[in-house]
Amino acid sequence: MEMKDIIEMVNYYSNQAKTRELTAQEKLEREKYRKLYLEQFKAQVKQKLDSIEIVDETKMI
Repeated sequence: MEMKDIIEMVNYYSNQAKTRELTAQEKLEREKYRKLYLEQFKAQVKQKLDSIEIVDETKMI
């Protein structure tokens, strides 16, 4: 599932929770999408950090 789809579902359940009480099933779905979002977010940050190369300019002289 793509990140935009996950965000859409998280937002959907958040908006629903603001207007009415969520059912038990909806609460489980909301939690599932929140976990998916965090997992993908962490994976993206890790990928970005892993691709960073630190260059020490003082050793280039």
